[in-house]
Amino acid sequence: MRRLVTFCAFAFPIALGGCMFQQFAPTQILTEQAYALNDEVRWARVDLASERVVPRYRQTFLMSHREWGQAVQIADADMTNVVMEAENGGAISLVNVSWYDRATMEVRATTLRQHWVNVDGNFYLDGEEIVSGDERLLHLPEPTEGAADDAPAEDETAGDEALAQH
Repeated sequence: MRRLVTFCAFAFPIALGGCMFQQFAPTQILTEQAYALNDEVRWARVDLASERVVPRYRQTFLMSHREWGQAVQIADADMTNVVMEAENGGAISLVNVSWYDRATMEVRATTLRQHWVNVDGNFYLDGEEIVSGDERLLHLPEPTEGAADDAPAEDETAGDEALAQH
């Protein structure tokens, strides 16, 4: 009986502590995903980074980062802030990017706001926008006349549903 009491005296605080740390798990998962994605794009591994992007945004992500590692060289990427959004389970991260245009060799700076969604306990990038600095970092092609609207293609929506089931 004495051993049982001693065991419970030590096991209960450990079990309670484990419950307290579980609430930090989503923040840790998000932070790891955000660091990994930003590290991959920093080293021009955009193909690997795109696996951390929701399917409906993946093509835009690939297009906006297509010059990274070629015309655009990333010098440093520093994640400065991560905020969990309680109402929808998503999150926002801010990333300061120092980069240079290889044509001019001028150093530039851009701050990105990244939008993340939680899908079954894992976080995926759902959008990026420039908050400040040089807007040439995320280069998107100009829309052409007669281009399709912004509605996701059927196969992109199916990919989102598959991701949600994964």
